[in-house]
Amino acid sequence: MTENTNRNHSELVSFIWNIANKLRGPYRPPQYRKVMLPMTVLRRLDCLLEENKEAVLKEYKRLQAKRLKGNALHSALARFASKGRKQPLYNISNYTFKRLLEDPEHIAKNLVAFINGFSPKAREIFENFKFEDEITKLDKANRLYFIVKEY
Repeated sequence: MTENTNRNHSELVSFIWNIANKLRGPYRPPQYRKVMLPMTVLRRLDCLLEENKEAVLKEYKRLQAKRLKGNALHSALARFASKGRKQPLYNISNYTFKRLLEDPEHIAKNLVAFINGFSPKAREIFENFKFEDEITKLDKANRLYFIVKEY
């Protein structure tokens, strides 16, 4: 292994242990996946959409002003936001991971709003994870902010 590969591996291991340490208490080790996997997916989607987030929000407001709703709104926004992707992916919430951290008092509510702002197929992923239950559990244990901050 090269030095760079070793360093990346060490950073990843350290990141995973930091998350595990923050989950200890409300979760047992076999349950860490209930948080780590959906948070990893959520962060990855956030990174993918970061580049055109503001443009998508502007287009969303423009389409709403045209009184588009439901499937028509979704289809138009999907075409705008998903250039070059096989699956439509966008987020119409005002949140990103960085913005979530700006309001620690309401992080659970804002994180749910962030997830609900995704396009339908992406939202379905988090529904299948039953991630809203984990958000509530982490918030009650005062761990949610620290987990989001790690990611």
